[in-house]
Amino acid sequence: MSFTRFSPTELPIPDPDYQLSTLSNGMMVATFSMPWLHEVGITLVVRAGSRYESDGQAGIAHFLEHMLFKGTATIPDPTDLHTYLESMAADMNAATGQESNAYWITLPPRYLTEGFTTFCEMFTQPALAGIETERQVILEEMREDENERGENINPSTLGGEFLWPGHALARSVLGTPESILRMDISALRAYLEHYYRGSHIAVAFCGPVEHQTCVALAEQCLGSLPPGEPHPIDPPPAMPPGPHWLAVDDQTSQFTLTLFFRTGGYQDPFFYHIAALRRLLDDGFSSRLHASLREQRGLVYDVWSAFTAHSDSGMLEVGATVSLDNLTTVFAALLEQLQWLTMTPPAADEWQRLLNRWHANLITTLDRPAELIERYVSDRLFDAMEPLSTAWRRIGQLDPNQLPAVAAQTLHESNRVVILVGPNARKKMATLQNHSGQRMIH
Repeated sequence: MSFTRFSPTELPIPDPDYQLSTLSNGMMVATFSMPWLHEVGITLVVRAGSRYESDGQAGIAHFLEHMLFKGTATIPDPTDLHTYLESMAADMNAATGQESNAYWITLPPRYLTEGFTTFCEMFTQPALAGIETERQVILEEMREDENERGENINPSTLGGEFLWPGHALARSVLGTPESILRMDISALRAYLEHYYRGSHIAVAFCGPVEHQTCVALAEQCLGSLPPGEPHPIDPPPAMPPGPHWLAVDDQTSQFTLTLFFRTGGYQDPFFYHIAALRRLLDDGFSSRLHASLREQRGLVYDVWSAFTAHSDSGMLEVGATVSLDNLTTVFAALLEQLQWLTMTPPAADEWQRLLNRWHANLITTLDRPAELIERYVSDRLFDAMEPLSTAWRRIGQLDPNQLPAVAAQTLHESNRVVILVGPNARKKMATLQNHSGQRMIH
């Protein structure tokens, strides 16, 4: 069985047709004209995620995200606000990350002016009503990451404590119960007034839109925001040498076994090398983790690898959901797959398949507004925008023969964090440590 081969230079990737303007207050306004769509999607991105919080503010970016949906000066009742927007067939949502907050609304083109005007009032004239109700909602959200004793069972948060010790990147974006319980309106308003400023915000429009119309609308609704002052990023400290082990008991029927490795961020010179390693492990049922652990051996139903990058740091994650009977076998199998990456470069057919899928993933970004906005708008807030054409050119310059050396450095046991969550996990972790000859950190 064969497929058509190509070199990256034979299939270049174009950049999208978009326009970008900057308002007098420093706010970026981007438009991606897509006249074939029948709705307008608007995303407002703020450079104000959880890593900008002090310990005492933990969770305030996420708390504010919730509270901005709780009415405006014009429509102070939250239900009335949503009723009004939904009567225009609008849908809204938001997300908080470590480095940014994002808010989005979709609506029919005929309601663009009316809907966007009300949407912007959430940021310029928020009512911030019902804080006690929303406090309870957030505390309930936190409990999704807790076991029956109130201990955190989120592997990413647990792993972050070792990857970025004592740093805001290690914290959950939700904060802590203690910080949420003492949050008040004055703190939320102070955070809003400091971070939600022109030079920290970008707004993007996708759909059947005209650029100048959108710029004028953004100027009318958001142009009065002050420019804002730059806020530097506090770099995380070095990760202490590992391996690190942590187990948390949780009364479930299976274990979640996760291995984390600290990496550089999306501006790191080895960013695409790490991304390639991730794709070798987990990019379709023919990739290594799925082919070996699931398709050939039937050891797991759920196995994965993920690469999460921030502006100056990141993590490579490898994990599986596994039964008690297969725990040690799966752990050994994961280590074998990682060891393989450090010893042998991918074969020609495997590398070509990886490039085929990577090319398809990048070029279909042109069809996905959310990904276009992330690449061409959000990344500009960090002076890190890389066009699709440049990304594909850099990928094409990767030498697969260099991957084992990068893997050996990244996947070294001194850079490893092992998190186990599940029934009697603390006892079972000792078995894994004995298997690897390492001592557990409690």
